Amino acid sequence: MEEPNALIRWTIFVFGGGDIALLGALVIAAAVVFSLCSGKSQITRPFAIIRNVAVGLILVCCGSPPLPIWFQIATFALLVLVLNELRLPPQASAPDSAVSIRSPRTSHRNILFFSSFAWLLTAAAIELPFHIWTSPTELVSQILVIGDSVTAGLNDGEDTWPKQLSRTAEVEVLDASQPGATLKSARQQNSLLSDRKGLVILEIGGNDLLEGLPVKRFEEDLEQLLTEVVQSGRSVVMFELPLPPLCARYGAAQRRLARRFHVSLIPKRRFCKVLTSKGATVDGIHLSARGQTQMMELIRSLLGDRLRIGSGTYERLERR
Repeated sequence: MEEPNALIRWTIFVFGGGDIALLGALVIAAAVVFSLCSGKSQITRPFAIIRNVAVGLILVCCGSPPLPIWFQIATFALLVLVLNELRLPPQASAPDSAVSIRSPRTSHRNILFFSSFAWLLTAAAIELPFHIWTSPTELVSQILVIGDSVTAGLNDGEDTWPKQLSRTAEVEVLDASQPGATLKSARQQNSLLSDRKGLVILEIGGNDLLEGLPVKRFEEDLEQLLTEVVQSGRSVVMFELPLPPLCARYGAAQRRLARRFHVSLIPKRRFCKVLTSKGATVDGIHLSARGQTQMMELIRSLLGDRLRIGSGTYERLERR
């Protein structure tokens, strides 16, 4: 496979990184504002186009951001009410009246539209914390890496981001990542790390998602992995998975377990930005030499001054 073209990379970034939710909200907001400001007795063609685009985007949005299921159901119900109201022209005030009097239907319409604005703000408030990264509070001197081929590369000769990190920071990097790894097989990687202490970086779960592992099994495997990885003396961070449309339940499970085990999630938008940068992958998933460097720079930026500038050591751990 070749690297996707610019349009496909942009589409993956918008959907996988979660920006589609914001785009859908903006389109719906535009449709609402247009309706409130329009005094026409018939729906104009531009307004109909905006409305139809809003329908398509919000249906995708309902299956993309890993918001709570009850919130998605309530959002969909509110959307149906709003779109049903958008189909009808606003009722004009009586022209012969000296004082403009709003009809009950007009008042109901405005209340509904303003409620939709409030609901979208609530959705943003729920989602916003997952777009904010807080770096570790302690100096990082040892990093333990558990991952799949995005981290390990496709062959032994690749200059992967864990190797590069060890050359650009005064840190000991123990890399147990393996091509093709899944949540279940990653437990073997953790056993190679034994009871080593330090910062654990988890880049895992993408193969389970792409293979269509049932969500319940996905959550069970991730729970078992975190049960073994999270130990005293360790800080654990995990890459949040970029999500294809209609895969929100995987993301919700990942967030739920991260909160339960006190694991910090690296925002999927930042991960997706690396995967969709020009020249960063060889096939849309696996990192090229440029992509490995960008991934290393991402980790450096996330850890900030918690890494000493200098040169460290690197050790590749493999089961014999």
